[in-house]
Amino acid sequence: MNNPKFSFFLRNKPNTENLFPIVLTITMGKDRTQVFTGQYVAKSKWNAKTKRVKGHDQETKTINDTLVAVATQARQVSNELLISGMPFNPNTIKEKIKYGFKKNLGVVEAYEIFLERMKRLIPSRYTKATLLKYTNTKERVREFIKHYTRRNDIYLYELDTQFMEDFDTWIRNTYKVNHNTVYKTYQRFTRFLRQEIARGNLERYPFVDYKIKMEVKEGRYLTFQEIQSLENLELDLPKLIQTRSIFLLSVYCGMAFIDLYNLKENDLFQDDDGMLWFKTYRQKSKSRVSVPLISNAIKHVKILRSGEFEIKPGKLLPIKSNVHLNYEIKQLASAAKIKEPDTVTFHCARRSTSSLLMKASIPLQVLQKILSHRSLATSLQFYSHTDDEMVKKAMIELDERLESLNVPPKEK
Repeated sequence: MNNPKFSFFLRNKPNTENLFPIVLTITMGKDRTQVFTGQYVAKSKWNAKTKRVKGHDQETKTINDTLVAVATQARQVSNELLISGMPFNPNTIKEKIKYGFKKNLGVVEAYEIFLERMKRLIPSRYTKATLLKYTNTKERVREFIKHYTRRNDIYLYELDTQFMEDFDTWIRNTYKVNHNTVYKTYQRFTRFLRQEIARGNLERYPFVDYKIKMEVKEGRYLTFQEIQSLENLELDLPKLIQTRSIFLLSVYCGMAFIDLYNLKENDLFQDDDGMLWFKTYRQKSKSRVSVPLISNAIKHVKILRSGEFEIKPGKLLPIKSNVHLNYEIKQLASAAKIKEPDTVTFHCARRSTSSLLMKASIPLQVLQKILSHRSLATSLQFYSHTDDEMVKKAMIELDERLESLNVPPKEK
């Protein structure tokens, strides 16, 4: 690599006062560029040999001092680039003179800036729940850095595969979390890091040799018989009646907790045939929700809007907090003699919707529409439940069809 050379000259384009701009030329071999110094001088006062302004007055001294400072800065920049080991050219030096070097940010420091940006994008792009999850990940990273390095923070460029592998082991042992929780923590951490790469604060992705995949598990859902057990359960407590109706309404319409909670009065729509619909948008994916209500769903809407339960102004339904719902759903599941009642949560309702649809042989594309999934793969991977009874029925149908095809030809 050729060493950079620096030289000043007058550009031959005077301003309105007939003063000529002084320009710094940066040359490396055949490459060259120019940097405007911001200084102007009369052509008669410029010494082309010394590359300085002639004279001893204060104005001349100020201009010459400025030129010395510009040249010194250019040499410092080229030295820093040389030490970094990165390839550079005159334009690189010019850019660093103009904009400076990127500040070396700490991991926690950069993450907090990232969270501030995220906070400003609530609710247009992110939710408070999403911000909380990313904040928790930042706290886990901060704790681990303190444990791992005995420092309050480390620079982004210090991250490497070993850091992530040790973080993986530490978070499993310290917080006793399962594999998928580690995966989600890693996923949120690397989303933050990729933004730092895009912003130029990190040169490369640091965890190239670390591999982790989500373990796909069939989620908990209720069978038709278990749903019937909940429907037929005798209840006296109004709070449990309310919780059952909220849960079963989700079973019959496939909507998530937050989307039911966000429903407004004008989200209940009646078409020309008299069919009632929920029409809104999912908070998670912003995808369109357009679900016709079957008779069982309408029954529970009427219970919830009977006047017995307090509804917040502007809301369609009296939805409790998710924490209260999940606690009371477990009570209902236990009373209804559902197996493993402690595993039944509100999200089981949405999975149970797909179980009912699959049992009724509803096409997967319709299931995707009802659950408002952007991707058919999501519906297929997480929500297409098939139990032994459904498999048995399908194989009997296959056997009957094969038998019908296996008819011996008639004799001539």
